Amino acid sequence: MDLYCAELAKGIEDAGVTALTAYTAGTTTVAEEGVGASFDAAGINSAMASGVTEAAAQTAADAAAEATDAANAATDAANAAAEAADAATAAAQDASDAVAALSAQVATLVASLKAQITSLTKLIVRIQKKVKA
Repeated sequence: MDLYCAELAKGIEDAGVTALTAYTAGTTTVAEEGVGASFDAAGINSAMASGVTEAAAQTAADAAAEATDAANAATDAANAAAEAADAATAAAQDASDAVAALSAQVATLVASLKAQITSLTKLIVRIQKKVKA
């Protein structure tokens, strides 16, 4: 139910009027305004209030509760995703450490093989010299 105060304003005959003239003091050359038999308040004299039914309020409360539940579920999902990302990061770091350790072992093995090849080459050269002699 809508109510309009303009219809009830003091001294208003026309319900379409929504503003009143404020009092203005006069001077020796300009007449005052707003002075007369009626001293109405200045400003906007209309207001509107809409009635809200209990069912509409309950529907709005239910919708707000559902929105809160959805927001909580989204927060839980985001937290779970963050935990999964942390776990994946830790696993990737562990894998990176394992690759670095294996790389160091391979480098050691390659250096050892080079040393053995050099040693065998020297041995073959000595054997060739003895065979020629």
